[in-house]
Amino acid sequence: MSDEFRNEHVIAEATFRKKSIITYQIASTSIALLLTVVGIVLIPIAILIIKLIGPKIVDTWACTLTNRAVHVKKGFFVKVKKTIPLEKITDVGSVQGPVMRHFDLHALSFETAGQSGGSSGGALVKLLGIDDSESFRDLVLDTRDATGVATGSASPGSTTPGVDSDQDLLREIRDSLLRIEDHISQGD
Repeated sequence: MSDEFRNEHVIAEATFRKKSIITYQIASTSIALLLTVVGIVLIPIAILIIKLIGPKIVDTWACTLTNRAVHVKKGFFVKVKKTIPLEKITDVGSVQGPVMRHFDLHALSFETAGQSGGSSGGALVKLLGIDDSESFRDLVLDTRDATGVATGSASPGSTTPGVDSDQDLLREIRDSLLRIEDHISQGD
């Protein structure tokens, strides 16, 4: 799978706990359907559909961490591929509700800088049932921090020649703007 990532090397590939995910989906769907009168008669049909299609859907899930990004593939009917550059990741959240806790599952959510939706919007990507999800979460955050971009520190060789600090950079920008203003005012 590493051949498909240009100029990147694979750090980790997530594996999913298929059996726990399917059992969780059956339990949560059954609980939701039990709460409605009409839904009670649909429980056997829902369980059958989840048992037939669920494993095939989970088999399509893939999550690969490289030195530059997190690559996610999902989809049985509609195939989705997302690449999340590490420098854009602001947080990797971990959620575990009561039913998920019973099955020892976590849902990881990748949130990025510039992501639309605000506080009411969801995460860019959500992944359910990754094996040892807390370790994978920490590995993603550690890899992101090792790049130095998310914390605001620049990677080696990325600074402008002759600019040693943020203050110097701001002075350079200010001086450039003053030269532009002078040039515009001389043209009037």
